[in-house]
Amino acid sequence: MSHGKLEILKIMKFNKFFKFFSTEALYYLAIFIISIVIYFLILTIGIPTKLSQILLSQDITGLFIGSVIFLYFAYLPSGWIGTLTSFSGTLILFAIQLSGLWRSGLNLSGYVMAGLLTMTDTVAYYSSALNLLEGGIFSNIASWRPLAHGVLASLLGLTGQNFQITIALLVLITAIACFLLASEVQRSHGTGAAALLLTILFFYYRIYLGTASTESLGLGLGAIGLALLWRGTIEQGSKCCLLGLFILTLALNTRAGTFFILPALILWGGWLFRGSSRLSGRFLLGGFSVVFLGFLCNSLIFKLVAPADATPFSNFSYSLYGLITGGNWQSVFVQHPELKNFNDVQASQKVYELVLEALRAEPLGLVRGFLRAWKNFLWDDFVFSFISSAKVSKVNIILQLLTLVALFNAYRQRQTPICSFILVTTTGILLSVPFIPPWDAGMRPYMATIPFIAILPALGLAVLAHKMSWPRLLLVPTHPKNSSFLWIFGLALALLTTLGTISTKLLSHPPQFAEISCSKTTEIIYFRNSGGSSINLVADKSIRQTNVPNITISDFRKILEQYRTRQIAHPGVPQLTKELSQLSPNTTIINKINLETGEMVWVVTQSPSVSQGIAAACGKFAVAPHSNLVEDSYLRYIFYADSITGTKK
Repeated sequence: MSHGKLEILKIMKFNKFFKFFSTEALYYLAIFIISIVIYFLILTIGIPTKLSQILLSQDITGLFIGSVIFLYFAYLPSGWIGTLTSFSGTLILFAIQLSGLWRSGLNLSGYVMAGLLTMTDTVAYYSSALNLLEGGIFSNIASWRPLAHGVLASLLGLTGQNFQITIALLVLITAIACFLLASEVQRSHGTGAAALLLTILFFYYRIYLGTASTESLGLGLGAIGLALLWRGTIEQGSKCCLLGLFILTLALNTRAGTFFILPALILWGGWLFRGSSRLSGRFLLGGFSVVFLGFLCNSLIFKLVAPADATPFSNFSYSLYGLITGGNWQSVFVQHPELKNFNDVQASQKVYELVLEALRAEPLGLVRGFLRAWKNFLWDDFVFSFISSAKVSKVNIILQLLTLVALFNAYRQRQTPICSFILVTTTGILLSVPFIPPWDAGMRPYMATIPFIAILPALGLAVLAHKMSWPRLLLVPTHPKNSSFLWIFGLALALLTTLGTISTKLLSHPPQFAEISCSKTTEIIYFRNSGGSSINLVADKSIRQTNVPNITISDFRKILEQYRTRQIAHPGVPQLTKELSQLSPNTTIINKINLETGEMVWVVTQSPSVSQGIAAACGKFAVAPHSNLVEDSYLRYIFYADSITGTKK
């Protein structure tokens, strides 16, 4: 080919690229910007209080049906308008739930109080993320799941430690991941299936939405992993499946769960891409490699951020002991209280010894535990229990029936790629159930593979729509094809999960500040003050309605009473709510860490404004900060500041 013709071809390719960049890319950019603006406008302006009460209700059959209908019509239009309505509609649904939390100050999980005060496990997660930014390491509990808390630290670093914006970004990432999965299912099985799938994912996530728990990253990674696997299965693309498998591995390391799904998918992929061979050796090698890489990333990050006496997945031994002895993960501590004096490594080793002793004493204990776990998972309305607090919910029953329809249809057509995929992933989940028994942590360990569970009733609906001739449920609107966004977002999220955490650790350094002196009758703490990490208690008539960070004093006291009622079993909650109920208007509670100890601290001050940056506070703790009394487990965070001053080195 002549030099002139080569130049002409280069110019033609450049023109095609320029044409794409000037039209389609700009459309996508405009849609993305418009949807993001709508998302943050909802969070800024807030939603009506009555709507927030509905969103936080625990028995919400009407809300579930309403969400399906809303998403169905949002995903129904074609063209660029359809892309805009489906993407913005998804973000709107997630935004109004987060806004409802910031209106009411509570969510359904108990992991947050007054919108921004971390509670229960999230205290360790949030404080560990802040410690990482200050050149420190994670606590033992947080180091069990370093990927999620590393991402939390990375986002906190990017936002200048603005906790409220960080939470909004975590929810946004999860919403986009769920949208991408729903879009893939819409293209293959219709709008009805996509709307139902997205609603189920939303109802699982709404329990934890707006908190610093591991669910945001785990669900986001799991949804993207399934979206890539789904596309790869339909288009027979092994590279897409391998990337999906890698991201799913990261999701399962974010929160240990149904690990048997990984070898099941590797073997299935070897069969699917076998060509004329019995199995594809290339896919088997690639599959084992990406799974190994996912575990390797988690291991490297663990070694980088965890304390020396921490053990990854050390709590698995507790669940195994409970499974064998007929109890739960706490049983080993009840029967052997001396374990509470051991560190992670010692406790884990000792519990494994106790597991072997229990097996020798009762060889059938493991078999009975397996059967008990499967019975609880399959027959006790457990799988979709997050939909409603009612023991038997109409929605729960319908979803279970649709799941059976999907599995029956998959078995009948098991030679097809999608149906074989469904059978293999379901088998992997079921084989994993005994090792993450339902009685230990509910549906939380299933977080990474919730999308694989949620897709079953969606497919069942599509099967019924075919059989019953309901064409509107099967409609697949025509959208401009954009195959790259799923890849770009998936790779970006994987990089944030791995390299983001490593970079945050390497770029963080211990804080430098000049020490100050306080009077002999007071104590001193140092903390880094930043926006979006405090709540302001104000008089009832000073604002129209509560919207975090500004909370009226009467709403704050209602929040305390509601939280006390929900978490009455925790011995530290009554003392905490009693203490905080005595606060008056014009009070600010700053949720940070003590830079000298790395422990969580709630700085209570009546200063009208506290400057950004490292500050020193003189005052007193509500109780001794190192108190081991369970009644003081939250009170020890409270520090009443008499004065706060900025400090620089």
